[in-house]
Amino acid sequence: MELRAFIELLSKEGRLMQVSREVDWKFELGEIARGHGGPVLFENVKDYPNARVFANGLSGAVEVGLALGMGVGLNKGDLLRELKRRKSSPLKPSVVCTGPVLEEIWTGDDIDLFRFPVPHWNRHDRGRYIGTWHVNVSKDPETGTRNVGVYRMELLGPRQATVSTNSGSHLGTHIAKAERQGRPLEMAVAIGTSEAVVMAGSAAYPYGVDEYELAGGLQQESVSLIECHTVNLEVPADAEIVIEGVIRPGIRVQDGPYFDYVGKPSVNPRAFLFEATRVMSRRHPIFRGASIGMPGAEDQHLLAALASIDLWDFHGSRTKRWLQSYLLKNEFFKAFQLAGRMHLR
Repeated sequence: MELRAFIELLSKEGRLMQVSREVDWKFELGEIARGHGGPVLFENVKDYPNARVFANGLSGAVEVGLALGMGVGLNKGDLLRELKRRKSSPLKPSVVCTGPVLEEIWTGDDIDLFRFPVPHWNRHDRGRYIGTWHVNVSKDPETGTRNVGVYRMELLGPRQATVSTNSGSHLGTHIAKAERQGRPLEMAVAIGTSEAVVMAGSAAYPYGVDEYELAGGLQQESVSLIECHTVNLEVPADAEIVIEGVIRPGIRVQDGPYFDYVGKPSVNPRAFLFEATRVMSRRHPIFRGASIGMPGAEDQHLLAALASIDLWDFHGSRTKRWLQSYLLKNEFFKAFQLAGRMHLR
């Protein structure tokens, strides 16, 4: 289910708040999203005529079920049983020649990531975060196997953004291999995909196994991909925005402070530098993002669903991972945040 169809379904089921008055992308938009909690579509963003921002799409089990085409009648147990069944039936993606994301294309000096209504989500954040609910697509420089993950990205300029990850992540492994070869790593960023693609990108999936296949299983429909032009990567054809580019080797930049999932600002002083080489989008795209950091935010509902089907893993000791998984499965979100701040062995 593409993003626009999901938004229409939420509206039909009476679960969408639509904000038609002008809302400032700086602080105000994020504050409203956090205060409301449920799905919200901002239809009038200051400085961005004809642009919309959508947040809180997966703000509960009902929304997760709707995003995956399960309807509103499932209880939590039925939802998790169906997720487990779909998890075990992955579908390979298919490559298509065209898609809605090709309606607008920018290259070279025409690239300007500030053309999109990227919010400054929180007063604790250093700047505007273009990557909060999206996927990062890359390939292993040695084997060519694909990875689809979710790594936060702070806007630094019209063509530059941070990529915050660590050496133990799948993307981190790709970057390390590319740096050993002395060359940049190609990466694409897809914003406004189906929720199943973001769920798969957030999942703890084995290295070298394609997350697009998991997304296809979760949504029970093969993910349609188009080929990028400046990088050798494939992205969802129905995305709202796609940014092609490279991660520069040997360069480290500061990401944050960013108000993250544990409910306090974090800084990554050794984030990577991403430079855009081509941008494509739908006409009048809907920017998909997330304002996180409070108990029960949509990222925690997503992680709770993944933990319940054994597709969630996090950093830290075995004890900390077990504790956080237990808290997520039982939706003890405030305790989950507190555990995230702890240094457990």
